[in-house]
Amino acid sequence: METLRYLVLVNGLLAVVSVAFYILLRRETFFSTNRLALWLGLASALLLPLVELPDWRPQPVRSAMQRTAQVIVPKVLPEPYTPTPDVTIMFPNRKTYRAFQAQQPPFVWSWQTGVVVLYLLGVFLLFIRFVSQLLSLRKLIRSSTQEPYTDFILVHNASITTPFSFFGWVFVNPDQHTTGELDHILRHERVHVRERHSFDMLGAELVCILFWYNPAAYLFRKLLQQTLEFSADRAVLAEGIDAKLYQYNLLKVSLAGRQSSLTNHFNSSQLKSRIIMLNRPKSTQLSWLKYPVLVLVALTVASAFARPQLKELVKRLPSNVPSSLTPIIESLEKTSQPIEERKISVDQKKTLPASRVLDIQPIQPDQSLVDSTSQQSKKDSTRVSPSRYMVYQGDYLYWIVTPKTTLDDFLVMKQEFAKHGSTMQLNEVKYDPLYAYIDQIVFTVQRASGGMARCNETEDDNKPIPSIAGLVGIGPRARSSGTGALKYYKNDFPEVLRRTAAEEEGSVAQFIKAHRLDYLIHEGERKFKDLGNAESTYSKEFFKSKSIRNCGLTVNTDGSLSVDQDLGAIRVFINNEPVEREAISKWKVDQLYSVVKKSQYNPAKKESFTSALLIYTTEAN
Repeated sequence: METLRYLVLVNGLLAVVSVAFYILLRRETFFSTNRLALWLGLASALLLPLVELPDWRPQPVRSAMQRTAQVIVPKVLPEPYTPTPDVTIMFPNRKTYRAFQAQQPPFVWSWQTGVVVLYLLGVFLLFIRFVSQLLSLRKLIRSSTQEPYTDFILVHNASITTPFSFFGWVFVNPDQHTTGELDHILRHERVHVRERHSFDMLGAELVCILFWYNPAAYLFRKLLQQTLEFSADRAVLAEGIDAKLYQYNLLKVSLAGRQSSLTNHFNSSQLKSRIIMLNRPKSTQLSWLKYPVLVLVALTVASAFARPQLKELVKRLPSNVPSSLTPIIESLEKTSQPIEERKISVDQKKTLPASRVLDIQPIQPDQSLVDSTSQQSKKDSTRVSPSRYMVYQGDYLYWIVTPKTTLDDFLVMKQEFAKHGSTMQLNEVKYDPLYAYIDQIVFTVQRASGGMARCNETEDDNKPIPSIAGLVGIGPRARSSGTGALKYYKNDFPEVLRRTAAEEEGSVAQFIKAHRLDYLIHEGERKFKDLGNAESTYSKEFFKSKSIRNCGLTVNTDGSLSVDQDLGAIRVFINNEPVEREAISKWKVDQLYSVVKKSQYNPAKKESFTSALLIYTTEAN
C-alpha cells in the first residue's frame, strides 16, 4: 500500500505543481527563478510523499479517506502470496527433522501484472526513441563541418532545416539565413549554451519517459521549454538588439522544419507566447508573493494524503487521559520509525505451538548440532538483550509481544532481529480507545533464507491480545524460528519472559477494571451510533454545577435524578443497558460519571430533537 500511495501522490503532486505554475507563474518575467521553481516542484513531487507531514484533515475526512482506501486497495493491489513455511520437528535430544517442504509461489497472471508490463513497455519504447535521438545528433555532428567559436562549436550542415543547440554545439544551415538572421540565431543559441539549458531538456525528457502516462509530465516539459526560450530571448534583447527586428526574424524563421524535443531551438514553435513575453514589462515585486503560494499548494496536497505522525496522534487524544497512560504516550511521542500501513485480511486466528519450529532448508541429524552446556553458558554471557521482551538463551533469541508492547519496543526488537539476518515486519497494530494496550496486531518474522512466521490477532472485540512468544535461532541454529501464543510454550521458555508477560497482562487487566466506565462510553459510541447523527457529552465536572438540565436530567428535591419532562418519549440507557426513564430516580447526582445526549434532525420541522440519553454512573443500585 505504501508503494501505491507514493505513486499516486507523486503523479498528483506533479500535476498540481505543473498546473499551479501554469496559472500563477508562466507570465512572470523572473525566468531564472521560474526555471528553479519548476525543478524544485519536481523534486518536491518526488520527495514530499516520503516525508511525514502534519495531518490537518478533519476527522470525518480522514476516516472517509481511510475507508475508501480499504475498499480500493484490495481491488488494485494483488493479494500478497504467503508461502507455507517448512516445518521441522525438534526432539528432546535437540536433533531436528524436516516434516514438510515449502512450495515455490506459482506465477499468476493478473490485470495488475498487465498494467505493470504495459508501463514498462512504454518506458522501454520511449527510452529507445530517446537513445536513437542522441545517436542521430552524434551522427549529425560527425558528418558536419565544425567551426570553433569562443563559447560553442558551430556545426554546418545542409540537411539542417531549423537552427538549434545541444550542449556545446550550435547547429545551423548558413545558406538558409541572411547575415542579420544568423547573428540573432547565434546570440540566442549562445545563451542556451552558456546557461546549460540542454541539461534541463534532457531532464524534462526523462520525466516524460518515466511518467509517460501522466499528461502533467508533458505540461511540465512544455512550461520548462517556454521558460528557457523566454530567458534566452530576454538575454538577447539585453545585449542591445532591436526588439522589432528580432521579432521579425523569429517570425521569418518560424516556418522551418521539424524540431527535436532534446534540443533548444531559435524558432521554438511557441512563437506567439515568445513575442508576447518579449513585449511584456518586467514583473513587479509583488509578483514574488506567488512563489510561496506555489509552495503552500504543494505542501497542502502532500499533507492531505500524509501518513499521520505519532506526535499528531498523541495530540488528538482527549485532555482527560488518565495519568497511568503517560508512559505509553511518551513512548508514542519518541517513536520516529514509520509503520507500514498495510492491511492484512485474516479469516481466523491461527497460532503455531512452540513444538513446531519453522525451517526452510533440510537439517540432517548431526552431533555437531548438539552444543555443550559450557559453550551455551559462555555465549549467553556475551549476549545482552536490549529489550525486556527479548532474552538470549543457548543458540536461540527468545522474544515475546505483550498487550503493552510499544512502537519503540517493536523498533528495538526489529533492530535486534536484523543482527541475526531476520526481518520483523509490523503490518498492523491497533490500540484500545484509551491507548493503554494493543487489541489487534499483525506482524511477521522472516529469515534471510525465506522462511516466515506470521502472527495474526485481529479479532475486533476490543480485548487485549494474548501474549505472543517466539524464538529465532542463531549460530548453528540460524535456520530455525517459530512463533505462537505464549501458553503453548512449556518449560523450555525463559522464565523471565513469562514473568514479564504475566505482569503486563495483570497491569492491563487492572487498568481495564479501573477505567471500566471510560471503556463503556467508547463502547456506547460504537454501539448506539445509529440513535442520532449528533451528540453532546457532559463529563463529571459538569455535574458539580447547580443546574444540570442541559444534559437532559434534572435534580429532584430529595436529591434523586429524573429525565427532563420536556424531552418527551426518549430512549434511556444506563451503562449501555436499556431502562425505563423512571429508573434514573435511583441515582444521585454525585453518582453520575458522564451523560451523552444523542440528537437527530427532523426535516419536517427543520429542527433537531433529543433522541436518547446514555447515562454512565459510578455505582450500581
